[in-house]
Amino acid sequence: MASVVQNVVADTVTVEVVAADGQPLANAALLIEREKPSVKVPGQSAVVDQVDKQFTPTVSAVEPGTDVVFPNSDNIRHHVYSFSEAKNFELKLYSDKEKPSVNFDKAGIVTLGCNIHDQMVAYVLVSDEYDVAVTNEQGIAELNLEEREPPAEIKVWHYWMGDELSKAQSVQLASDSGKLTAQVQVSPPVQKDKEPSRLEQRFNRRGN
Repeated sequence: MASVVQNVVADTVTVEVVAADGQPLANAALLIEREKPSVKVPGQSAVVDQVDKQFTPTVSAVEPGTDVVFPNSDNIRHHVYSFSEAKNFELKLYSDKEKPSVNFDKAGIVTLGCNIHDQMVAYVLVSDEYDVAVTNEQGIAELNLEEREPPAEIKVWHYWMGDELSKAQSVQLASDSGKLTAQVQVSPPVQKDKEPSRLEQRFNRRGN
């Protein structure tokens, strides 16, 4: 289980997510259902970079219709793809001189991979139903309440739960010594050996 500690400061809620072992839980998405739909802003964009053979950020939150740009800050080529229902696409091998973009027009969680480097995995959470904040490496996130009262509950999604937003867990917030606390049951999946992809076999390397 993960512990969530919430402090109310002005119009924001600061949330600290800590795993069962006491370590910060990074890349957890905190979801607050919106009271009214957001206003679509044409030309919205976000960036998922590739640095040291890793996607950054690991988890992004965007609204439907957002263009996500995929620069390559490495000095090697990458091959970005997704088989997710919310967005199925492929960006074939490209270098740091290119910055291709993909329009994420459907709600859902899009799992990203690189056909050359299997350790590269990231997630794009596409939704206009929730205000979303993603925890940093210290397990900290801030929710903008916009003068609303702190919610009685929030939903929390982490990629350890799977790649469907429906698996997000509702978290009841309770007061404890002046703080709002909750717990989310989440644990890392069992690691399995993975066969090299066809492109890895072709290039005769594992991408480590």
